[in-house]
Amino acid sequence: MTAATPTPAASRISVWLRRALALATLSVAIYLFLPLIRELRAAGALILQASWIWLPAALGVQLASYAFLTWLNLLALRPFPGRIGFGRMAATLTSMAFIEVAIPSAGASGVVLRARLLGKHGYSLEASTFSLAVESVFMGLAMGIVSMAGLLHLLQRGELSTGQTLRLVLLALAIVAFTFALWRVIISQDRSRRVLGWLIPTWNRIAGRWRRVDPAGLEPRLATFHANLEQLRRMPLWLFLLAAFGRALLDVATLGVCFLLYGHAISPGTLLTGYGLILLLSGLAALPGGLGVADVSVPIVFARLGEPGPVALAAGLTYRLIAWWLLRFIGFISWQVLEARA
Repeated sequence: MTAATPTPAASRISVWLRRALALATLSVAIYLFLPLIRELRAAGALILQASWIWLPAALGVQLASYAFLTWLNLLALRPFPGRIGFGRMAATLTSMAFIEVAIPSAGASGVVLRARLLGKHGYSLEASTFSLAVESVFMGLAMGIVSMAGLLHLLQRGELSTGQTLRLVLLALAIVAFTFALWRVIISQDRSRRVLGWLIPTWNRIAGRWRRVDPAGLEPRLATFHANLEQLRRMPLWLFLLAAFGRALLDVATLGVCFLLYGHAISPGTLLTGYGLILLLSGLAALPGGLGVADVSVPIVFARLGEPGPVALAAGLTYRLIAWWLLRFIGFISWQVLEARA
C-alpha cells in the first residue's frame, strides 16, 4: 500500500484555510486596535518629545539579546564536525529571519537556508537541523517560563479564572510531555532507528523520485550523529540555560526600555504579563513571526493592561521596529554578503 499523495485541490484548500486563519486573527487584532486610532495624534506628539538617549540603549540591549541567541546556536553546534565564527553565525541567523518572511513556509525556508549556509562551513544536514531543534527547545523553555511569570502575575491580580488557569496548566503539561517524548526518541539510537525506519519509506512514497532519502546510508550516519550527541550531553546544561534565558530576558528588557524612551516606567509584572500575551498572540497567527498580528497586538495588550494608550502605541511599535523589522532588514544584507563570499 502506498501513501496517498495530496491532490492539487486538497493542497489549495489547505493553503486557503491557513490564509483564512491568518486573516481572521489579523481582523480581530485590527478590531481591538481601532480604539487606539484616536491616540495616534498623542502618540505622534510623544515621539517628537521622546528621550532619544534611550534609543541607543534599546538597540544595545537587543544586540546583547541576539548575541545570547547566537551563542546558544554555537553551543548546540559545538560537538559536530565543522567550524563557524560568532559573526558568521549571527549573520546566518539574521538571514534565516529574513528568508522566513520573504518566503512564508512555516519556517521551512529558514531551515533550508540554515542547512545551506552551515554546510559551507563543514556542518552536515543532521547537525544543522538538530542544533536548530536544540535552540528551539531551550528558547521554548525560556520563553515559556517568562510567559508563565506574566500569567502568574495576572492570576495574583485575579484576572484569570480557575478554568482559564487549568487550561493553561494542561497546555503546559502537554507541551512538556511532547518535548520529553521527542527527546527520548532523539537520544536513543534504537528508538531513532525505528522512527526513521518508518519515516523514510513514508517520505519516499510521498516524494516519489523527488528528494528521495537513501535508507542504506541511515545506519552509519545515525551512529555518527549519536556519537556527537553524546558529546553534547556532556556539556554543562547551565550554559544552554544561561544563553536561552539571556536571550529571552534581554528581549523583555528591550521592550521595557522602549517605554522609558517615551518617559514611562512600566512595572516588571505588567511587562512580563504583556510580553507573555504577545508571544501567545504571535503563536496564534498563521504568519511568520506573528507578522502583522504582533505589530498590532503589542500596543493593544499594554493598553488593555492599563498603560496609557499613546505610550503603549508608541512604545509597542518602536519595539517591533527594533526587535523584528530591523533584524530582518539586516538579515537581507547578511544573506547577500554570505552568498557573495561563498
